[in-house]
Amino acid sequence: MGRFDTFDRLAKLSFRRSLSLREKIGIMVDVFWERIIYGTEIQDYFQYEFYNLKNRERRNYMTFSKLRYTMRVCNDSSKRETFDDKALFNHEFAEYIGREWLDVMMASIEEFNVFISRNPAFFAKARSGMFGKNAGRYNSDTYKDAKQTAELYEHLKKNGCIIEQLITQHVTLEQFNRSSVNTLRIVTLRCADGKPKVMAGVLRIGRAGKTADNFHHYGIAATIDIDTGIVNSPGIDREFKRYIIHPDSGKKIIGFEISSWDKVVEIVCKAALVVPEVRYVGWDVAIDADGSVKLIEGNYGADPDVTQMPCRIGKWPLFKKELNEILKNQIKVGVSMV
Repeated sequence: MGRFDTFDRLAKLSFRRSLSLREKIGIMVDVFWERIIYGTEIQDYFQYEFYNLKNRERRNYMTFSKLRYTMRVCNDSSKRETFDDKALFNHEFAEYIGREWLDVMMASIEEFNVFISRNPAFFAKARSGMFGKNAGRYNSDTYKDAKQTAELYEHLKKNGCIIEQLITQHVTLEQFNRSSVNTLRIVTLRCADGKPKVMAGVLRIGRAGKTADNFHHYGIAATIDIDTGIVNSPGIDREFKRYIIHPDSGKKIIGFEISSWDKVVEIVCKAALVVPEVRYVGWDVAIDADGSVKLIEGNYGADPDVTQMPCRIGKWPLFKKELNEILKNQIKVGVSMV
């Protein structure tokens, strides 16, 4: 999709009407200015509603260019595969996964059959998938014979999938949407003193009939107050629609209290120390029916959109302060930026 097509699509989503030629030219000039002077992407401009903000307010947002800078300062690119490859991630963070899983690419048909005999219903996802693509729930009971089961095995293997034991989500989260496991995105930063800090939290909710709650896969996101674990913003989706209550279930979003919040913070802060070369991570976290906390995956370059769009509060000042301290330490000890 070209830049002009992207502009038109995002402008229509933002304003819910056709712009006059004068309005369109004015915004195009502003978008161009932001791009040249500050490296702001078109997506950043519209999703953070820069057209309504003064310059000083715009600079508070963690745009994509600032995300790239954060990753250069904080994350060793040689360790990226640990997070991008879901099988490697499950191996590295086995202590915090809390469920049975199998790498179909490396497993024999016999191992596959043993797994599905123990887990007739399971979740599959591509080892290198993003945004919930190629993810879905399967039920082996629908495959009637050995031939059909073998075809399923070959299909999952061809698509480079791992399969996992299903998570039975906490009843309070299930009330939003039953077809998906509704999870949390928690962003941590290992600060200059070596201690991990929770920088942002988001509740992610799926839509009726969807198996993924991912924001980029039709889901809804709402920010969490990190001190209390209470949702403090409306939900928002990728079409910039805002929700006080879930549009399918009618469950209220603002004011929802995350069960086991203290445990969530404890787990992600422990996980943030496992690969110390990667300081900035966005963790996807599930809360099981019994209140236990389970890591789904870690995101090496977690997009800051979901942490800023729902609440309309830019997070860059929080990160800038910590990054400056990290840089000072790197210079002091003679460590080059990755």
